[in-house]
Amino acid sequence: MATGLLAVGDIEDCKVVFMGDAIYFLNRNINPKALNFDPFTNIMRLIELSDLEIYIHDEALEAAGMSISDLIHNDNLQVVNSEKISDLIIKADMSFKY
Repeated sequence: MATGLLAVGDIEDCKVVFMGDAIYFLNRNINPKALNFDPFTNIMRLIELSDLEIYIHDEALEAAGMSISDLIHNDNLQVVNSEKISDLIIKADMSFKY
């Protein structure tokens, strides 16, 4: 969704926050075939090409027993606390929950 919003051109700054179980999507060892999903290759390529800022909730990462080394490599990926996520939401012009 975020890469599509950026592609339209009306929005220049889009951030994505992964919380709860959503963080598993960014696990570098995920096997889409084992989950009966199509490969995430195109989605990952879009994330890289669009320069999305991606934020991972630190508590969700800890609850999953994961560390940042378990996640995909992306220069725009940051692990943040609840306060930072609240700040992002407060400063956003609009937000979507998906």
